[in-house]
Amino acid sequence: MGWSLGLVYAILFYTPFPLSIPLAIAGFILTNFYLKKIVVKRMNVISDRRSSSGPQSVNYSCINCGTNHSQAACPKCGSKMKGANFRS
Repeated sequence: MGWSLGLVYAILFYTPFPLSIPLAIAGFILTNFYLKKIVVKRMNVISDRRSSSGPQSVNYSCINCGTNHSQAACPKCGSKMKGANFRS
């Protein structure tokens, strides 16, 4: 954030008045978008690390008969109504 404000002050100091204000606003907005991109990339890396350490497959429990399975439909009764089991 400090270099963003430094960029804005440099633009305001070294450019003539009518041109300096729009350039300073554009520079401030563009640096904020750039910083946001960096933060989002770091957050995705952190969330990928967390998700890779968890269980890889989802297990389901049939609502009709209670059979545990990992398929679209229950292999025992054929029902497609299921609840997710988050415990491994």
